[in-house]
Amino acid sequence: MPAKQLQPDPQQEALEWFSLLRQPGCDEPLRQAFAAWCQVQQNAQAYAELETFWQQLQPPPARPRPRQVAARRSHLGKWLALLFLLGLGAVAYLYWPLMQRLGSELHTDVGERRSMRLADGTTLHLDSASAMNVDLRGRTRHLHLVQGQVFLEVMLDGRAMEVEVGDARIQVFGTRLQLARHAGHDELVVLSGKAMVLQGGDQRMVSAGERVTFDGKRIDPLQKADLKTADSWRSGRLKATDMPLGQVLERLAGYQGQRLWMMDEQTAHRRVSGDFNLDRPGESLESLAAAQHLKLQGVLGHWLVVR
Repeated sequence: MPAKQLQPDPQQEALEWFSLLRQPGCDEPLRQAFAAWCQVQQNAQAYAELETFWQQLQPPPARPRPRQVAARRSHLGKWLALLFLLGLGAVAYLYWPLMQRLGSELHTDVGERRSMRLADGTTLHLDSASAMNVDLRGRTRHLHLVQGQVFLEVMLDGRAMEVEVGDARIQVFGTRLQLARHAGHDELVVLSGKAMVLQGGDQRMVSAGERVTFDGKRIDPLQKADLKTADSWRSGRLKATDMPLGQVLERLAGYQGQRLWMMDEQTAHRRVSGDFNLDRPGESLESLAAAQHLKLQGVLGHWLVVR
């Protein structure tokens, strides 16, 4: 069940309607549902703002031009087309994580945590802004962590289980483990049993009480895991013990739907410890910034710039 009830987000719902109404097969019942949704003033305003922004990205209509300035107008058209593509790319970059979540079988919104039991008895605990796909039909059960973080309590039913994380595969031989996707790497923590990480031609067996990070190029050496704080996020806390400052800021910013941009890379590697409230990420960020003498600047509601 969700850890807390979220207020409707007109901007996010407007984006979902914007996508649905432009898909092939949009029928009359869907349009009627959209009209009913627009009866709420905040919803109608949010959709109108999105539509206006989209129209601003469209290239201007072609007009007849004198032949003597055709070459100059042609270059202008190319620049406008380039600006349009750049704007479209920026929009896709901003909303791609949201579209990934909406296209996944299981997902949570920003700031939401949810627990669910699968048909085989396995329990998934999804963190904020997380998404998974599940296929339990074959002799090997397949899970795919698209984004975010998940805590797995695996039911052993005689079948193997594999979890896809980026380019890596995790073969599960235990009952409790945690997987997370961060900005620059992925992470596995095993709380009971064992799990095998396979990445290209490399592999690493991870036992209970151990953690390992990996990316598309390599698997890092095994480290000892702090099992008392590894899953503290499930109770709405981020308990950091000698954790890189950049990772703490990334987690807190993610809980309010922002991507982190560190101006000083060395500051990101600074080690910090503390107990932060994930249900009040804004307050936690302000407190941490004051303690570390940092300045925070939000940009368009999508980025958090740290100086």
